[in-house]
Amino acid sequence: MPKWSVLVCFILLAAPVLAPAETGNHRYVETHGSATQPIVYGVAADGEAFQVTAVDDGSSNLVRWSPSAGAVAWHWKDTVKKTELDGERVGNVIRLSGTIEGKPVTRDVKIDGAPWYQIFGPVLGDLLPGIQGQREFWVVNPDDGSAHKMQVRRAGAERLTLNGTPVDAVKVHFSPAGALAPFWGADYWLRAADSVYVYSRLPENGGLTVTTIEDPGR
Repeated sequence: MPKWSVLVCFILLAAPVLAPAETGNHRYVETHGSATQPIVYGVAADGEAFQVTAVDDGSSNLVRWSPSAGAVAWHWKDTVKKTELDGERVGNVIRLSGTIEGKPVTRDVKIDGAPWYQIFGPVLGDLLPGIQGQREFWVVNPDDGSAHKMQVRRAGAERLTLNGTPVDAVKVHFSPAGALAPFWGADYWLRAADSVYVYSRLPENGGLTVTTIEDPGR
């Protein structure tokens, strides 16, 4: 799955109103240079919330997502880096506990009232409806437990061809909030019909990580 590179002038483009994320699992192929790996993203109902997961060969990411508040709980495990973190949002604090590179960590990370978003792609549509232009949110970097303010905006509607299948999609652009916005950004595409994440382009580690859904038409 994409590793962290967390550190526009913007024109509002007309785009479809995205539906809530479709539940179920979807398989993807992530490519960075000559390296590829499979990854599975999943969304499951969890009472009035969603459980969102991302799993590859070396790491697992699980978020409990409330449509009214964003992420409320998070579990991250990276066996290669010997990192395992739990996070819980309590008001405007994210309480972290676990290990980072094998070292114990207990930390309260202060944020503001903006949503917390930790798995890019699934349930992204729920972050967007009702906003005009762009919206700010928080993300935690599991490499050091720091929180970063980001922003997301709609970037228009496009027709993609993925694995030979034409897909009508909504493009979403991420960048750091504030003055750093022009210097780093990532683009994600969600299928317009049901908000399933189908494609992304993420600059990192001096290259570009591209992630493509295996079955774009299902």
